[in-house]
Amino acid sequence: MPAAPHEIVSSSSASEQRTSVAKELRPLLPADWLKFAVLALMLAMIVALLWFPLRRMGGDCQINYNEGWNAYKQALARNGQPLYGAPLDPLTGPTTYPPVSFHLIGWLAHDGDVVRTGRWLSLLSVLWTGLFVGLIVRELGADEVVAVFSGLLYILGIAIFLPDRLGMDDPQLLGEAFTTAGLYCYVKGRDRTRLLVASAFLFCLAGFTKQNLLAFPAAAGLDLLLRSRRRFALWTGAMVGLAALFTVLTLTVDGRYFPAHLLFHRTYSLDAALVSATQYYLVTFQGIMLVAIVWILCRGRSCPLLVTAFLLANALGFVLAGGDGVDLNIYFNAFAAGVLICGVAVAEFDGRRLPDELEIHPRPKLRRYSGVKAAALMVALFLCVSIAFPDRLSADRLRARQLASDEAEFRAAVALLQATKGPALCENLLLCYRAGKPYVLDTFVASDQIDLGALDEDALPAMLRAQRFGAVELDVLPEEALASAPLRRERPRFSAEATDALLANYELRMRTAHLLIFLPKQERGAGN
Repeated sequence: MPAAPHEIVSSSSASEQRTSVAKELRPLLPADWLKFAVLALMLAMIVALLWFPLRRMGGDCQINYNEGWNAYKQALARNGQPLYGAPLDPLTGPTTYPPVSFHLIGWLAHDGDVVRTGRWLSLLSVLWTGLFVGLIVRELGADEVVAVFSGLLYILGIAIFLPDRLGMDDPQLLGEAFTTAGLYCYVKGRDRTRLLVASAFLFCLAGFTKQNLLAFPAAAGLDLLLRSRRRFALWTGAMVGLAALFTVLTLTVDGRYFPAHLLFHRTYSLDAALVSATQYYLVTFQGIMLVAIVWILCRGRSCPLLVTAFLLANALGFVLAGGDGVDLNIYFNAFAAGVLICGVAVAEFDGRRLPDELEIHPRPKLRRYSGVKAAALMVALFLCVSIAFPDRLSADRLRARQLASDEAEFRAAVALLQATKGPALCENLLLCYRAGKPYVLDTFVASDQIDLGALDEDALPAMLRAQRFGAVELDVLPEEALASAPLRRERPRFSAEATDALLANYELRMRTAHLLIFLPKQERGAGN
């Protein structure tokens, strides 16, 4: 007697369930063990590379020049003073970043230390971005192992490429966390209004944290336009409305000179852009770039979203890298896009494909690749990024041994500045901030403005001849490291004339491995 239709369906369903359970309970293959070994090695390396940043986060010395500048701006926001309330000053320059990070850190710090709060937020942002990189790759069809690999690859790459940015008070990594979360909301919820609006909000939040984070929202907008004009209009309307709201709030709270500060002109060097791209970025991530380019050429039509994000992020990073003072963190967004493509490539090698709803163009039938090839690609990508791990770890150990003495010297320099009257000139802006000195001159900005012709070349020498500063701090150059080494007249941010004026009117009072502090000559004579 033939089975009833419902019995056939039930039997088929049971068979599918047994097949699914069998797949889940299959024994681990050698390729699986290799994948887990790669994940374990990556995690161990990340822990080793995070050890020193975690130790120095509570330290009293500067990690990067930008920390002191950020600290002054964060203190302004915490005290309710407008960030863009005055015209541009060629001696101190503009507030070149949007306001979100300054207000967020000022609020989180309360009456505490904005520098340490910013450092913790920066470190957590790296982990946050790695998490969302993994979630995006998972949403694009990868399994859990490949998703975890992608997230760890991003974190490890940042730690290898620019270790000083781990646990440093700077908004770039916070902005990266926001824009990557926005891309995740877009990938997961293109057909869900709430998630589309959430992606628009996070993209705007990223743009008002660091204005260079344009690649991911632009890629999402183009992808959505190709899929649904109605949803594109909805998403674009949310973006424009939120951007307008953020702009009005900024103009109201932080001052009407916001556009002028953000559009501040700086010197530009194409050679600097080429050097940063070829000698640092591409050398460090050549394996990831190669895999990403090959995948774009072979499979790029299946996911224009990733292709557009990768091309825009890399193009934007290269163009902006030539700006005076732009650091290698300008490539973080491009690196994240490359990791996303590599994660998808590994998943496809493992026999997985992009979900149907994520593809615009018809795709060819792909044969199931063996897990061995996917594992081999994971190993290759891991080795390409981690090849510099021994050097980074060795450098961290050396700096860890010097950390105690660096902190002691920094605290002694702060005490000396606090004992002087009037404003101080510091190349190390965090030193002046810790000493409670007002932000009256930024040597980096002043030298840039002199090059642009916006500031008289004699402005700084004239201030030094008039002994306008109660103390002057210079960073030690490599050739000045020895106590007996003579001071260089021509310096990166000081002309020979400025150095002559300094030596004629100030005398060296403190010399450490990292800084020189000068006090007015007449002050010493009066003290005697």
